[in-house]
Formats: sequence, C-alpha cells, structure tokens
Amino acid sequence: MSDKSCSVAGAVAIPQAFVTEQARSVRAGIALYLALAFAFTCVLLVGAIKLKLGEPYLNVGIAGPAVAAFFCSRSRSQQRNHSLLFRLLWFAPVLILCWAVLLLRYFPPGGAGTPLRLHPFLLIPAIFPAWILSGVFSPNDGVRQLAGRLVHAPRRWSLYALLFFPVLVGIPTIIASSLHMPVLRPPAAIAGALLFFLYNLLFVGTLEEPGWRGFLLDRLQQKLSPLAASLLVWLPWAAWHAPLDYYRPVRFTLINYLLIRVIFLIPITIILTWFYNRSRRSVQSTALFHVCMNTYPFVIPYYQPAFAILFPFAIFAIVSGRMWARSSLTARAASA
Repeated sequence: MSDKSCSVAGAVAIPQAFVTEQARSVRAGIALYLALAFAFTCVLLVGAIKLKLGEPYLNVGIAGPAVAAFFCSRSRSQQRNHSLLFRLLWFAPVLILCWAVLLLRYFPPGGAGTPLRLHPFLLIPAIFPAWILSGVFSPNDGVRQLAGRLVHAPRRWSLYALLFFPVLVGIPTIIASSLHMPVLRPPAAIAGALLFFLYNLLFVGTLEEPGWRGFLLDRLQQKLSPLAASLLVWLPWAAWHAPLDYYRPVRFTLINYLLIRVIFLIPITIILTWFYNRSRRSVQSTALFHVCMNTYPFVIPYYQPAFAILFPFAIFAIVSGRMWARSSLTARAASA
C-alpha cells in the first residue's frame, strides 16, 4: 500500500472513531438521564408519601426530569460574566411566585377577610421551578443553553402551542353544543382557571419538558428519525408517571391508565415532537402545549369525543413533517 493510501485510510479512520465515541457518549447521557430522572422522582415521591407530608409536597418528585436534564447538560465551559448574585436576583422573585401559587392552590383563604395562611415548608417544592427558570443566568454554558430554550421571548410556535387545544377541541365543542349534544362544563371560575394554569406552567411544564423534550428527545434525534425518537420518549415518559398516577388522590384504574398513558399519550408525544422540531427546539413551545393539555379539560367546557381529533392530527404531523425520515433540519438542530 502506498503512503498516499495509508494517509487516506488514516484520515477516514479518525472521523469514524470520533463518530463511534460520540454515539457512545449520547447513549451514556441518555442512560444517565433516565436513571437520575426515575431515581429522583421515585425516592422523593415515596419519601414524601411515607412521611405523610401531604399532596403539596409530592410536587418535589415532579422535578426529576428537569433536574436530571440540567445535570446531564452541564458542560466544561463557564462564563465568568454570569454571577451567582445576578442569578439569585432572578431566583428570589420566581421562588416567591411559585410559593404563592402553591399556597393559593392547596391552602386558599376561607372567605372574605380571611388571611392567607403561610406555610414556610412549601418553599421546598417551590425551589425547583425557581432554580430551573433561573438557569438562564447560570455560568455553565450547557445549563444556560437548555434553560434558554425554555425562557425566551415568545415566538409564533409558542402561540400556536397555547391555542392548540382551545382551537382544535373548542371548535368541535361549539358545534356539539349548538346541536344540543352533551358538553362537559367544569365548575372552575376565571380566577381558579388562571391559578390552575400557573400551577401547571410552573410545576408541570417547567419541571417535565426540559427533560423529556429538551434533553431526551434532543439526544434521540441525533441518531433516530423523529417518529422513532417520539416512541422512545413515550415509553419512559408513560412509565415515569406510574408512581404519580398510583399515589394521586384518586388512583387511576387500569383502563384509565391504558387510555391516558398509552392510547392518547402516543399521538400527543408525536404532536409534541412536531411542535419541538417546527419551533427549532423550543422547550417553551412544548411546555405551553403540555400546560394547556393539562389545564383545558378542567377549566373550559369541552365535548369529550372531540379529543379523538388528536389521532388524525398526529397522522398529519407525521406526514407533513416526514417524521419517518431523519431530515437534515432535524439532524442539524439535534446536534447543535
């Protein structure tokens, strides 16, 4: 073999070795993320239950996906111009907001003139969303970049995510109501609906989406098509909910679990991937979608069969986004 051939072979071997090492790093990161997310949630959730701390403190366990994602996203690069003091100036007011939302949700005033009772220990679950949202001022580049895809100026895909359920389910509901078909009407008042939305925004969207979409989906799409990556996000996402579903005040029956976590969660996961890719990896858009998904049935009248429209929309997302193929746009975004 000539020297020229050897140099060419060597030039090919080095990138291949790099690609193999990168693939191993991605797999190791995914495995570490899943282990941390499940361990954090199970240990803190079961601990709160065994100590009989009450439902408000179960919110600590929900933070598992975001905490794991931020831990696994840390990089060696640091920015010295992002001081701890500046992050604390953001963290403190967000912590007070999260604390106030928990107080009003779980210990609302009894009536006019009744003071709001302060429960200082509720600051503990309030710490986690405040810490996640203040991550935009983290000195660590990896943490700051992940948080920056959650906390940024709203863009059009954030608006689309916010309007998805009111429009897609609301229009069939209006038609059904005009035809005198049964429409479920939640009893929530406007103030209660806003409070429930804020609770889901701070303690569901903020604590779940940086992990499931911002980290796990992002890593899976480096090697897989969006459709395959969606299915591989759905499985641990559904399994992660199991202890929360089991220990919730009204436990899911097996039929309810299969209906919510399997039948409906699969098209929802596909639609969330579609939003994530169309919004150029915005965690904010998927967080708002997740929040509206959790809030809508409890605060706005709806025609229950209208939720079946999720299935044809998931098919539309697959076809319009060519989700069976790993597109160049997805590849560039996932590896960025």
